[in-house]
Amino acid sequence: MHGSPEGRPGPARLARAADWCARLQTWLMVACLAVMVVLLFGNVALRYLFNSGINVSDEISRLAFVWLIFLGAVLALRDHQHIGVTMLVDRFGPVARRISHVLCQLLVLWTLWLLADGSWTQTLIGLDTRLPVTSMPLAVFNAAALYAAVAMGLLTLLDLIRVLAGGPLPAESRAEDPLV
Repeated sequence: MHGSPEGRPGPARLARAADWCARLQTWLMVACLAVMVVLLFGNVALRYLFNSGINVSDEISRLAFVWLIFLGAVLALRDHQHIGVTMLVDRFGPVARRISHVLCQLLVLWTLWLLADGSWTQTLIGLDTRLPVTSMPLAVFNAAALYAAVAMGLLTLLDLIRVLAGGPLPAESRAEDPLV
């Protein structure tokens, strides 16, 4: 087969879409960090130099920080950069490693379901609650956790499907790994 039929997403198109989403998330993280730096530095400078300040800087900076953390968590999961303790799993054979990976991914999916359910509930509650200075709905904070839970759930589900279909397990950290 020479690729997917016209109009249907194939592996190359899905990989390009995933890479595009990762780049977008990276730029959103850069924007969040830039907003935090500008608002907090500007607020400190204004307070010390002119005895005034930017009223919305605390709320906007906190919002940018929350989104920065959850966007980073999604990117870390995509690149398999979360902390993993593999002392026991490294001693397993190939079949036991695959079974262990599937069980761990199922536990991760369950945990992400709990996160998504709770953050969805909190987002709905937060729609009617306004922040004191900016008057934005509190839901903008909770939506970050909801986004992360859904995005990480999709990534975990895709990894689980790939492994169950006989694909390779994610690269394991070794002693010769320069990042260790």
